[in-house]
Amino acid sequence: MRIYKEIIKAKNGSEIPVFVSGKTMESRYNPERDSENLLNTINEEAGFFLVLGAGSGIFLKQLSEKFSQSKILCVELYKEDIDFLMRLSLIKMLAETKRVIFCCLEEFENCLIQNYLPAKYGTLKIIEERAWINENQSQLEKIKSILNKTLGLISADYSVQSHFGKIWTSNILNNARLAEQYNSQAFKNHISDNLNKTAVIVAAGPSLDKTISTISQNRNNYFLIATDTAGQSLLKRNIFPDIIVSIDAQAVSYNHFINRKIKDNKTIFAFDLASNFSAARHICKSGNEVFFFTSGHPLASAINLSCNSPLPHYFSGAGTVTITALDLAIEAGFTNILILGADFSYINSKAYTKGTYLDSLYNKNSSKTNEAEKSFSSLMFRTELIKLNQKKNTTQILEAYKNSMETYLKEKNISFTREGDIYKLQNSAGAASLAYDKNSFSPSFFSLKPFFNKLKTSSIEDAEIFLLPYVAWLRNNIKYKDINYKDLLKLALESIVSYNI
Repeated sequence: MRIYKEIIKAKNGSEIPVFVSGKTMESRYNPERDSENLLNTINEEAGFFLVLGAGSGIFLKQLSEKFSQSKILCVELYKEDIDFLMRLSLIKMLAETKRVIFCCLEEFENCLIQNYLPAKYGTLKIIEERAWINENQSQLEKIKSILNKTLGLISADYSVQSHFGKIWTSNILNNARLAEQYNSQAFKNHISDNLNKTAVIVAAGPSLDKTISTISQNRNNYFLIATDTAGQSLLKRNIFPDIIVSIDAQAVSYNHFINRKIKDNKTIFAFDLASNFSAARHICKSGNEVFFFTSGHPLASAINLSCNSPLPHYFSGAGTVTITALDLAIEAGFTNILILGADFSYINSKAYTKGTYLDSLYNKNSSKTNEAEKSFSSLMFRTELIKLNQKKNTTQILEAYKNSMETYLKEKNISFTREGDIYKLQNSAGAASLAYDKNSFSPSFFSLKPFFNKLKTSSIEDAEIFLLPYVAWLRNNIKYKDINYKDLLKLALESIVSYNI
């Protein structure tokens, strides 16, 4: 489909496209003058412009010249329209500059996510070409829906980066030092020796109180991969996971690992490089086997890549450790997988299973006027609840976690059913794509040194991608809010190079 049918010349000689309706987006007499009038309505600075409608490209050219440091994303309805407009030398020239990106409505969400980086560009401004809007009234609701959804995702991600940017950077560099000394290969042997078992991913949802009996009665039939929150609950029940996985950067996650039974069992601990350093150090010092992995932070990925990627990479989806634990099992080659406690909801006014660190924390501070139930209620009601049924409530974040996990499974072509509170998965690829062949194991070399050596000869542009989360934190700090982007990049780079974070 196309909304344009031909290209004509205006009275002043400029080439302009004609809509199928016979109307034009720009003036048939002097399109440059009309574009200048629209440009003059834009007074405030913006690092990123979203323009609805490309037309002849005259306005896009003027906009790119006036805001020479800004990036522009221009949306047309159909790919066929973009291909058609590429016949115009001005549109073709703009596309070659790389500062102006063209996309169709089908690609809009992904294109906006990939190109609009708030840490880099700051403010986004939307510009509507009125004639284009009038021509495409039937599509406006769809455009608005995609835009609101996508900006919501970007905003949520940027909010997390603004909060955790510095913490992540500090954790990654400190955990990398631990990985140099403590990173174990034992988990690979342990996994490959147990692939005939059913892998059980244990999350800490309230339904675990009921479903835990599934594994407690026949423990030897299962390979347990627990999330950090669920791990402590299992230990208190004298059920020892094979692996406990943690991706949480926050200091509070240290509480997941304060349990004397940790030292008395052979549980292996898997830490994301960006996870809490104090927790990882505590487990390393306890004498347990520890292995580190990456899950998407660009700094962790860059460090790993600099020494030929000896650390495994696991997916974290929308940011929940349950998906990471699941990805570990799938990448390992387990054929049969169960997921317990992945409720993504509050059941009977309970947020978690029994025995998490929150039980200890809230009960310790409990009193007649401030009972533990009040603390759990505050936790659950910190965001608006969405009622699923009489027993279950969820939130927008929990729903995002659930959708992220189920989308991941579909993209992996892994069939799954949910029977009651238990997910049952069949990984048909299974051992055929076995990632951990124990006969091919060899000690992996991991070091920070190659990364820092490369950093010494890299340009600020080369380092930009892994500096962005830290820059987001700087932008959110009142002390640095008036500093320009390039100087923020330099500050972030200096912090990493000097290790002064």
